[in-house]
Amino acid sequence: MEETSTTSPSSTEEVKHGGKAGPGILGVNIGKNKTSEDAASDYVQGVHTLSQYADYLVINISSPNTPGLRKLQGRKQLKDLVKKVQAARDEMQWAEEGPPPLVVKIAPDLSKEDLEDIAAVALTLHLDGLIISNTTISRPEPVSSHPLAGESGGLSGKPLFDMSTNILKEMYILTRGKIPLIGCGGISSGEDAYKKIRAGATLVQLYTAFAYAGPSLIPQIKAELAECLERDGFKSIQEAIGADCR
Repeated sequence: MEETSTTSPSSTEEVKHGGKAGPGILGVNIGKNKTSEDAASDYVQGVHTLSQYADYLVINISSPNTPGLRKLQGRKQLKDLVKKVQAARDEMQWAEEGPPPLVVKIAPDLSKEDLEDIAAVALTLHLDGLIISNTTISRPEPVSSHPLAGESGGLSGKPLFDMSTNILKEMYILTRGKIPLIGCGGISSGEDAYKKIRAGATLVQLYTAFAYAGPSLIPQIKAELAECLERDGFKSIQEAIGADCR
């Protein structure tokens, strides 16, 4: 990615985020280029160029398809990167509603020590949220016995559900419920979304199931989720957040 200007658009005029066409919430996912030697500069440029269109910004440090990207999940590397991205966002002259929230997307293939490091950085730097999680480089059952299990790349969909939900629960405990967590990975029903919420998710995301089932899946999940909440005596989603961590 080549800089076309040394001055960000925000230095001469106020920026209003969410300036995209149409309704809905737009999250902008920012990562580094495959061949970049200075990862932080890619993220900073992404913020300067794209944040004016975002309702929230995602620092993606967990794609398994970009060499070396996941090394940015280490405590020092993550802390340094988040500071630079926060500074890039905050130096822009925002309109009255302020800058878009900043969240970090992490991998499911993390040790307890890795999670502790990420939680510490998130709390110290007051991150607006964490997305848990990206795709996995592991091949859990029943995928491990598939002829294509040896292919490189991230695995998404249903096989990711348990792993990402366990990581979500651990992160909710480590952050003491102080940081909004977005549950992602293997959601294909209202019951799945409900399990993510009980594990600590404030919000949920899905992709693979949406590709297979189409837009009609969303109202179906919402209806099923409402049934789950009523069944277990919760009056709102807020009441159910982290229920399995108490």
